[in-house]
Amino acid sequence: VRPLGHRLCSTAAPAAAPLASAPGAAPPQVGWWLLGCSGAVFGMVVLGGVTRLTRSGLSMTDWRPQGSWPPSTPEEWEKEFGKYKQFPEYQRLHPDMTVDEFKSIFWLEWGHRMAGRAVGFVFGLPLAYFALRGRIPASLAPRLCLLFSMGGAQGLVGWWMVKSGLEAPAHEDGVPRVSPYRLAAHLTVAFAIYTLLLYTALGILQPRAPSGIASTLKPFATRMHSIAGLIAVTAVSGAFVAGMQAGLAFNTFPLMEGRLIPEGYFGLSPSYRNFFESVPSVQLHHRLLALSTLGSVTAFWVWAVRVPLPPQLRLGTNLLLLGAWMQVSLGVVTLLSAVPVHLGSAHQAGALTLFSIAVFCVHSVRLPAAAVASLKAGGGPAARAAGAAVKQTGGPAFAGG
Repeated sequence: VRPLGHRLCSTAAPAAAPLASAPGAAPPQVGWWLLGCSGAVFGMVVLGGVTRLTRSGLSMTDWRPQGSWPPSTPEEWEKEFGKYKQFPEYQRLHPDMTVDEFKSIFWLEWGHRMAGRAVGFVFGLPLAYFALRGRIPASLAPRLCLLFSMGGAQGLVGWWMVKSGLEAPAHEDGVPRVSPYRLAAHLTVAFAIYTLLLYTALGILQPRAPSGIASTLKPFATRMHSIAGLIAVTAVSGAFVAGMQAGLAFNTFPLMEGRLIPEGYFGLSPSYRNFFESVPSVQLHHRLLALSTLGSVTAFWVWAVRVPLPPQLRLGTNLLLLGAWMQVSLGVVTLLSAVPVHLGSAHQAGALTLFSIAVFCVHSVRLPAAAVASLKAGGGPAARAAGAAVKQTGGPAFAGG
């Protein structure tokens, strides 16, 4: 497989150069910019996890789209602290908190919000530059406009989430926290933005044919799409675990306090609430989804190792197996340790890393646009060699296009 992949790289490369400069193709600079933006969003997701785990998210009790300067004098700090004192988190959980202790959580939330605005500038300013220079092809413009709109909406979703945590809990002994539904929505939007950025960047840096999947790789593509979906569902279920703070309960594995089915499982009515609001149910479902993901990825790898694959896909499947085992292992350690900040944030980063590998595999399974264009053109020895290599390998290796 490897020699054929390398041969295809050498034969398809001549066709890649004219394609990159053809009308309608975005230049590589646009791809690297979007890849950098996806990295910035990745960092935002991790920072958001740290903010949540340190219970810093409710320290700022108002929101301004343009942002605000932090307090700089003792009087301003006292005023900001006074706002925080009016809400349930201070009254029920931190009645003895000092101004200095308040500063530590305020800075995390303020930094998270300002980092989000910084990501907006990192995306918006180059977007304007590339658009003015005519570097954005018409086919890419709608997707970039969608990303810009999603970024702006994410700020609103974040405030919508925080606002739910400023309301008094329904029960007198209830713990003030944001709505798990809104937290899941906030994280899901972040994942969607990140995925669209990453997939678009890969499509520019390694142009793929829109529907170009070799017949021998269609079973691989079908399985890979299913696994990517399972990883996504598991990540969203993790958002409900975080929203319910379910990781602080049942800190044993593989049993849940000595039981396969934890006490209190599916005890809420109506029944749909158990999927989102019940600590025992939410945690058990997340465990089952995580183990299902691990089993599916392992079975997929065992199957794929016997299938001839291009080097880039082989790398992707190996990374997927490694990532799945590391993520589940990290999840178990995080649970047994009662979710310390460093492990909880690493577990959230691990989920996005694993999903990134899945996106990479979904992208890589499609045929390079340069090879497909050469086959359609049907001209020259290089095109014929590329077509022969595609047919023999079931799909080319990374050929820079």
